[in-house]
Amino acid sequence: MTLLAVNLTPVAPRSSGHQNWMFPDAYDVALSPSLSWHHQCVLDTDGILYPCSWIVMETAEGVYDFSKLTTTLNYAATYGKKVIVRVFTKTVSGAKPKPLPAYMLNDETTYGGSATTGGLRINGFSGWSPRFDNPNVMARFKALITAMAAEVGPHSALQGIGPDESAWGFRDTWPIADLTTAQVKDAHREQCLHIQSCFPGKEIYPFYNYCDGSPDEEVIAEFQWSLSQGMCAGITDTHRIPEMQSGVQPVAAAYPVSAKTLMIVDYMSTGADDSGLAERYLENGRTTALRGADITVWLNWGGATGNYWAAAKNAMATIG
Repeated sequence: MTLLAVNLTPVAPRSSGHQNWMFPDAYDVALSPSLSWHHQCVLDTDGILYPCSWIVMETAEGVYDFSKLTTTLNYAATYGKKVIVRVFTKTVSGAKPKPLPAYMLNDETTYGGSATTGGLRINGFSGWSPRFDNPNVMARFKALITAMAAEVGPHSALQGIGPDESAWGFRDTWPIADLTTAQVKDAHREQCLHIQSCFPGKEIYPFYNYCDGSPDEEVIAEFQWSLSQGMCAGITDTHRIPEMQSGVQPVAAAYPVSAKTLMIVDYMSTGADDSGLAERYLENGRTTALRGADITVWLNWGGATGNYWAAAKNAMATIG
């Protein structure tokens, strides 16, 4: 295997407002000072990109439990940190628990699908994605977001919120099964606009894959649409794989964008990207700098004392 040379060319200084945030390596965690696995990572950074899941927050139809999210927001406020919430609604493995509440899974007549998988489709990773083209599924998602806004919307530590990674829905659900591009687009926009209406004054982050190149024209179009609606730019899995080294058009040419931009550093890009973890994190962090990230997010894979966080801290110290 031919390894790429690590790009150690200095990048332009980040803006004075640039921040580094942490992303917990587990969903639905009630963060607190007693969780040493995460706590030092929070102290090392400016904020928390917090992953929470539909199945945990809706325990029965119309019955909600936002206690873990509320605990995390209170914890963040105590330490002067901000939180952006990501609401996860899919899985990337069939071995994971199905991502919808049991009342939906057991009612395929109302929510589509089949017995024990009501409201779901198999996605391109052999995991599960909700049938957001089904109006009953969409109605339940909207009810969740409305209830969440009533519970935590005014919280001073809540900076923003976004739905699950939109690009995966485009790339890995359609044209599997019976979806059209228009159906997926309409469902995505309906989710984003409802979140925006429920959280006035908060930053709204639809999340898309990659800042250096997505070949999916539909994803690119949705990215441009969300920016036109006054939403922020949320980019996941930021790294420079070999074919993206020179930038794949038209996505690379779109950066930096005028909207506030959050980019999550990919932690899985190994092998051909470069020869080691510290170098990989430096390279991926430089990519977020080159593309104009206002917030760079680092996953605390392995906790505060793990090799990944050590590499993240090295990259933060090196490039700001």
